[in-house]
Amino acid sequence: MSDSGNNGNWGDHYPVSCPPGSAKSKDIDPVYRLTLNNPPTDEDFHSHKEANLRYPPEKECEACAISVFTDFDQIQKAKKKIALFKNRGHIIKGKITKETGVVSEPDHKSHINWWVYSGVEVKMYFKDNTQS
Repeated sequence: MSDSGNNGNWGDHYPVSCPPGSAKSKDIDPVYRLTLNNPPTDEDFHSHKEANLRYPPEKECEACAISVFTDFDQIQKAKKKIALFKNRGHIIKGKITKETGVVSEPDHKSHINWWVYSGVEVKMYFKDNTQS
């Protein structure tokens, strides 16, 4: 059941009450993202929902977020485990600024959900260089 999100800051694909109230605006530098392209393209920064990837229905809000990691070692482990990225993926370095959206607290593997404000060009916050 999607709606226009909880206000005009979010894309039309956001469900009601998403992002969660616990998400906060903050600066985080560095963050790391897995991409398929080098240099990254706009499509490398689509959420699961925008990319029409499968996700559990109860995870619709998380599927609207962009996944990043704060720890380089943890994203290297994720790259090795995710078949799509294992052999042809890249790790890029960037930053989150509080003007770009809101984030969840990092989990035990340093994973963060980043709900990006509508109109933000996420690619501009990442360097074109990749790390493998």
